[in-house]
Amino acid sequence: MLYSVVVCDLIFKLEDLRDIYNDQTAKKILLEIEALQKGNPRSPDWENKLIEMVQTRTKLLETPDLEKISQLQKHRHLSAHPILNQTSILYQPNKETVKAHIKNILEGILTKPPIFSARIFQDLIADLATNKDRFITDDELKRFLNAKYFKGLRTETFRDIFKKLWKFVFKLENDDANQNREINFKTLEIIFRANQVDILDLLRTEETHFNEIASGICTDYLFDLLFRNPKIYSALSDLNKQNIEIEAASSPVHKLMSWFTFDSFNDYAKQIISKFDDEPRFHLEPNEYQRLLELYKEFDNKPEFINLLNLLYFKSSSFDSADQNFYRIEKFLADYSPEQLIRLIEIINSNSQISGRGQAVYSNRIISKECEMKLPENFDYSKFYHFRT
Repeated sequence: MLYSVVVCDLIFKLEDLRDIYNDQTAKKILLEIEALQKGNPRSPDWENKLIEMVQTRTKLLETPDLEKISQLQKHRHLSAHPILNQTSILYQPNKETVKAHIKNILEGILTKPPIFSARIFQDLIADLATNKDRFITDDELKRFLNAKYFKGLRTETFRDIFKKLWKFVFKLENDDANQNREINFKTLEIIFRANQVDILDLLRTEETHFNEIASGICTDYLFDLLFRNPKIYSALSDLNKQNIEIEAASSPVHKLMSWFTFDSFNDYAKQIISKFDDEPRFHLEPNEYQRLLELYKEFDNKPEFINLLNLLYFKSSSFDSADQNFYRIEKFLADYSPEQLIRLIEIINSNSQISGRGQAVYSNRIISKECEMKLPENFDYSKFYHFRT
């Protein structure tokens, strides 16, 4: 009975592809099967031909699926035909074998969508564009994708979708790409995290496909992806890595985000501050700051994060920027070491965007209270003329 269900399911999938998606390959297979049935109505040979055609001419069945069907067919023949064993009882598979067949057929065939990779990508992109505003969280998007598109998909199809999404997110610059870049980026990341081994292999074996990242917003998204998924960086081509390092050297924000280019996070944390000696002033946006905060928390390195806070304060590019950077510092003042407090005072004294702003005296008084508890009583503040309290 289960074998008959498999045959029927393959027929139904082909009919869906023909009727809903106008798939010509499915249409030809159905016509050939119909001709075989009419040519010899009593012969079941068309069933074997059907499975063979689906496996060789579509992307519905993988080699392991074919083997599972073959094993099921053998047991079906043994159970259905009068081949007797030594005790004169027809072959009857045990419960474990039956359960295994049901599980294999469900996972390998019955739950797979009928859509081929080319068609599924077109439908996926259109669906994401239409519904991008309905997903409040990434988990909601993940559940939607798994339920409607990804359940039962072949590895080959996942790889194909990932390649196409990569182009949409990191290479294309047009109105449609810009409007849907965020939702496409999230989908690409969901695919990677669910299929890391296969996607990393894809990045290595087809590395040229992933080169030539567009500048501007596309590069920003690439740094975001690598920041959150550092394994991807190691799988990219040398050309890609070189371009990423050039971009990191030319952009203070990208330089801060480039921890994935270092051998380890500890190396990054120890070296990154010194790489900003000659950098102009800049401001880190709240979302960028939050990502760095979470990164340092993940590696439990508060002392180096405080050094980073001092750097951001030192590089404040405006009064507003200095205000925001102080609010970030204030939450960690209790964890400052004496040396870090002295460095903080030096920074205030050296940057007029900090010392000249309206909130300077207020913030300096908060810092002074911490200094009173941690610095020597005879600490000389007189040389820090702009540290006014």
